[in-house]
Amino acid sequence: METRHLTTFLAIVERGGFTEAARRLGYSQSTVSAHIQALEEAVGAPLFDRKGRRPGLTEEGSRLRALAEEMLALEARIGALGERGREPSGALRIGAAESVTVARLGDVLALYRQSFPSVSLSLTNASCAQIVEGVLKGETDLAALIMPLVRHPDLEVAILSREAMVFVGSARTERDALLRGLATGNLEEGFLFTEQGCSYRITVESLFRRQGLVPGRVMAFSSVEAIKRCVQSDMGLSFLPRLYIEEELREGTLRELEAPPLEEVFLIQLAWRKKRPLSAAARAFIDLARERALRWDGNVPGKGGEGDGAPPGRPSSPDGNRRGAA
Repeated sequence: METRHLTTFLAIVERGGFTEAARRLGYSQSTVSAHIQALEEAVGAPLFDRKGRRPGLTEEGSRLRALAEEMLALEARIGALGERGREPSGALRIGAAESVTVARLGDVLALYRQSFPSVSLSLTNASCAQIVEGVLKGETDLAALIMPLVRHPDLEVAILSREAMVFVGSARTERDALLRGLATGNLEEGFLFTEQGCSYRITVESLFRRQGLVPGRVMAFSSVEAIKRCVQSDMGLSFLPRLYIEEELREGTLRELEAPPLEEVFLIQLAWRKKRPLSAAARAFIDLARERALRWDGNVPGKGGEGDGAPPGRPSSPDGNRRGAA
């Protein structure tokens, strides 16, 4: 048994099939099958139930998954022993929410590229749900999210800041338009949502359900920039991060609306896979992002707890990265 066999095994689990794992690893399907056969011979039992369209883990396969993750994590930690003091290099794949990229990460990305030219940096914008899925599947190294605290058993989180979310309308919208709609159950202006699965949409839909409001006219967008432009054109109300629309609010092309208090606290946070040691390139990005976040408008620096953008009572971890996964 070789560790590359374990890598293949975990790729099948994460990607949901032999063909998908072969494509991800750059192997032929026969090579993937040979790796699994070698593992099954070493274990002495089948690892996958191949009856369905997607192979499921047997009891032995489930046990091996946990052990394989531990073994590969140890291997990576051993390999990282010589990285200390070296300049980060290699590839770093980041998935980020569009609003976070535009409003917060610009200076971080520019300074990172300047400081670590040996790192091949790539960034993809998508919804927070899609980004998290990419990290869990191993397609992305780091996720940059704006959403309530990420709580996933397979993710670790570093909180960068607490961010205000606001309901907005066009310059012609009356400030109490949303409250009137919630009171009457009829939102005449309509509402512009982000796509399904986005934390913004989940928050608003939860509020509307509690208040018994069903918007008459609804539009969905994959881009917050498109939403902002459409709200400015008086096509409906929406719910956006204040950091993304501060200029428009100052200039009066968007108007913040009166709204009931929200139960959710929105945070900008970086997330990555547990049991997969961070590369030097990823650690350098997290450290730089945390340092730059202290300079963001409205972000209050601190040593842990309520003053650092973390939810009340949630301290920093000993290594400086605030842990939010549970």
